[in-house]
Amino acid sequence: MKKRCILLLTIGLILGGLFMGLVSDHVIGTNADDLVAQAEKECVPISAEELASLMTGEEVYTLIDVRQELEHYYGYIPGSVILPRGSLEFNIGSESFWESEGLYMPLKDEIIVVYCKKGNRGTLAAHTLKHMGYSKVYYLKDGFKKWELTYPDQVEKNLNALGGAHEEESTGGC
Repeated sequence: MKKRCILLLTIGLILGGLFMGLVSDHVIGTNADDLVAQAEKECVPISAEELASLMTGEEVYTLIDVRQELEHYYGYIPGSVILPRGSLEFNIGSESFWESEGLYMPLKDEIIVVYCKKGNRGTLAAHTLKHMGYSKVYYLKDGFKKWELTYPDQVEKNLNALGGAHEEESTGGC
């Protein structure tokens, strides 16, 4: 009986250690760069050229700018909707949010492309959406800056929404 208890306890400790090792490989990151690197392994990038092709094609897609509103107004990809990363989880499935944007709410199996300034927030947003059950999520590789350099005449601005403040502020640059 004593040997059986020791054996069961030993097996339990071994299995517990294996489980903790599996969990720690997928959950724990020491900083934002680690989280982005993990998300990049699980998500699919789309290049600026591939996005341009998608935008001129026949497929239904939703293009989401996950930067803050202020960043969006200084320059954005035509047809994108502002849905900052901080409210993404709360609004992606909110019919009232999409109605206020004049759009329909994307279905879980429709193409969604997310972007930010340089790509990191977009990568994390894509990772979040994937974990929320959206199956065709892409992040714009190298973000809006790459788009702006590749397609400078396909950038829109809304400086009037800034209320007269036209000097771009730094917001972390991710």
